[in-house]
Amino acid sequence: MGPNTVLSHSTLPYDRFPALVEEATTTLGVRSPRSWQITVDRLTGSLVIRVVVTGPGGTASLEANGQGKVVRRAPAR
Repeated sequence: MGPNTVLSHSTLPYDRFPALVEEATTTLGVRSPRSWQITVDRLTGSLVIRVVVTGPGGTASLEANGQGKVVRRAPAR
């Protein structure tokens, strides 16, 4: 993939986004989540979907692959 490669929105697993947000807001130890954010990038060649959650319990995140399968979790700190 070259530096001019465009990420096609049609390849994103939008149907998995609600479940990823639900998992991030309920299983990573952030008490009473106040906000969440989804980012998608392909900086290293593979599509990465990242959900970051913040609240009084700290900040936590999870990463999923291009099919929406969770591959990494970072619990609240």
